Amino acid sequence: MQALNPTPSGNPATASEATALAAAAPGWSFSERPPSLFRRFEFASYAQTRTFLDRLAELQESSGVTAQNINFGRTYVNVTLSATGAALSPAEYALAAELGRLATA
Repeated sequence: MQALNPTPSGNPATASEATALAAAAPGWSFSERPPSLFRRFEFASYAQTRTFLDRLAELQESSGVTAQNINFGRTYVNVTLSATGAALSPAEYALAAELGRLATA
């Protein structure tokens, strides 16, 4: 079985653990090389986009996980979360899940 993601203890996650982590963050596209998650968030107005960006910044600061690529326009935000090691961590999946919840709130 291929190790996909480190767990908080530093041990590689099994494929089923990685699947469970990904299921908690629906709407994200996964890339294996490099290990990363991508999602485009769309909003009805610039004010909603700005609010999302502000909350994204707060979440990054509080979680210690940083999106490696954020680009945006008037009514959209593209976010890429890349693994800081050889694989995505549970913290990166958790940030992805929280951003998904934030976008629909």
